[in-house]
Amino acid sequence: LKPSSHPCKQRPVEQRDWAAMAAIATVVLMQRRQGALRAPMDKVSEERLLAFEKTMQEMRQLKQVLTKYDTNRSHRLEEDQVKKLLTDINHGEAPSDLELCFIIKLCDSKCSNGAIDLSELKTAIESWKSYLHHRDKIQEALSQFDKSGTGKLERPELQSYLVHLNGGLEVTEQEVDWVLSQADVFGDGACSTPELVMATGAWYTHVEDKRRKEACCAIS
Repeated sequence: LKPSSHPCKQRPVEQRDWAAMAAIATVVLMQRRQGALRAPMDKVSEERLLAFEKTMQEMRQLKQVLTKYDTNRSHRLEEDQVKKLLTDINHGEAPSDLELCFIIKLCDSKCSNGAIDLSELKTAIESWKSYLHHRDKIQEALSQFDKSGTGKLERPELQSYLVHLNGGLEVTEQEVDWVLSQADVFGDGACSTPELVMATGAWYTHVEDKRRKEACCAIS
């Protein structure tokens, strides 16, 4: 028998399968455009729709911020552009070099390139606002516990600070290690002013987790 000259039978089975799926997909898409097939939106709760709309609105706002400060159209905010953004958020007061470096290092995680991309922009803005809110109290704590005068809390000083936060109760070496792992953005084994904000937040998160575990153990 001679092999069939039909073009479809000359193609491999896998290619024929892909062609069939593409044809089906084309028909389905055309039907959806014409309204023949509609997504069951009536089954989506109002809360989920509102949450989706909120997310979309937030994304539009972030894109507007990126467009405003991305003066060279690189689709990311480079150091000088991040500085301008943080200055505007802080009512015209520019961040120090340390604060600027901290925000970039802290938030440049999803697309590590030394800049702030759209996916990192929300975290950068929220982190800066949180830091500004706590900065004065953190600087007071730094002045109180920085016995070495280095402008940051070295490991023993950090431990003393955590004991203070813990109401005078002992803080273990393991707990200090954990706090440093969460807060030591610059990787020097100490906590500068912006890093101390992270350390404080990490400590209270740790305390809350301990309380939950103790409560669970008491119930069981």
